[in-house]
Amino acid sequence: MTPEEYDVIMGNSQLSQQLGMQQNQAQQQLLFQEQERGLAEEQLDVEEIITRIHNLLQGKELKDNGQGVKEWTDSNNGIKILSEWGIQRVMQTVRFNINKNTLLSNFDEGQINRMMYHFTTELNDLILLKYAKLFKETSFEECQQVINDKIAEKEKLRYFAIELMGLVPDKKEIKKELLRELEGRIEYEVTKVREEELKERIKEYGLLLWEIESAVYATLNRALGGKERETLRRHANFTEVRALQPEMLQKGKGGMMGWLKGSQ
Repeated sequence: MTPEEYDVIMGNSQLSQQLGMQQNQAQQQLLFQEQERGLAEEQLDVEEIITRIHNLLQGKELKDNGQGVKEWTDSNNGIKILSEWGIQRVMQTVRFNINKNTLLSNFDEGQINRMMYHFTTELNDLILLKYAKLFKETSFEECQQVINDKIAEKEKLRYFAIELMGLVPDKKEIKKELLRELEGRIEYEVTKVREEELKERIKEYGLLLWEIESAVYATLNRALGGKERETLRRHANFTEVRALQPEMLQKGKGGMMGWLKGSQ
């Protein structure tokens, strides 16, 4: 083999190695950039917060489905506080305050305090002015169940009272007597049940309101002094520097061809 042929073979081999390294570096840079982009999108994703608030407003709770997966399901213990209109109205306010634009804003402490003041004031005004429409009304079927439960409880008490007197209680007679007492009062009892349920919902709303306010306040604080925007900027700068490193390294050392030439 002549020296010229040897130089050609070595040159082709070096060029192939250099192209392979460049391709590998490009793939690594692309993967790194995709990872950084994914982190940025996840950082600005507020849907999990909004979904949580929406499910809480619907009276749901997070439970294990038996397969190790958490799912939002109807609560057996809690009650649904708001009507469908109330849920949508509150969610409209939540989405207006919890979003990417808010996260990427630059607020000072005074602005955040004023925004929270207006937010809580408007929510409280909504309760005072439209509470009849905001809160869920107990359906007739639900009232019927409550009344039946009360009758069953009274049956037990009266049965026990008769036993204490040394008499033999008659369950059918006891129930008939209780129903006679209710005769002509069904409408009143239904109204009474609805009023009592509404009072319970209003009591529960205070805690629910606090949870919503906390979520909005936490979101606004992420924009305090433009912290969220600054964090993303640092991510972007780091990605840019990382992407330039292989090229800078190659220029500094003269690349594979420069090293080979320098070793000759």
